[in-house]
Amino acid sequence: MSDTAHFHDDDAPPHVPRWAVIAAGCLMLGTVALATISRLTTPAYTLPPATAPIMALRFLQTPAQALIVQNAATGKQITTLAPSADAFLRTTLRTMIEARLADGFSRTAPFLLIPAAHGVLMLDDPTTGEHIDLQAFGPSNSGQFKALMHDNGDNS
Repeated sequence: MSDTAHFHDDDAPPHVPRWAVIAAGCLMLGTVALATISRLTTPAYTLPPATAPIMALRFLQTPAQALIVQNAATGKQITTLAPSADAFLRTTLRTMIEARLADGFSRTAPFLLIPAAHGVLMLDDPTTGEHIDLQAFGPSNSGQFKALMHDNGDNS
């Protein structure tokens, strides 16, 4: 017997046509190029124009876990929310405040509540640049923020 190995056609690696390899490479490069172009040419998101006065709100938590809502422009208290009330409002604020803290910003800077055209209500965090369209979460959830606009803390 000889020491040379004998290969059969069954042992040969599968042959991929050169044109298929080139086509797959072009497809991958084209996809990356289109994604890059799209990312670089997409305009930045802009807030819709306000249809009513923008409210600057500050949210402070008490030791008893109640949430005090203040008009940041006047410093007057708008309302106090019980610890078990307005879960959507609390969760939204907690998420935005955690983003602030992760970026090294203060938790006490005011948020902007912006009523815009077509019933859109936006919550804007000027410190992080984050914007949330509250209408996207339905009328009952956005209503928790709309209720804050009815009494803005300007009345004495």
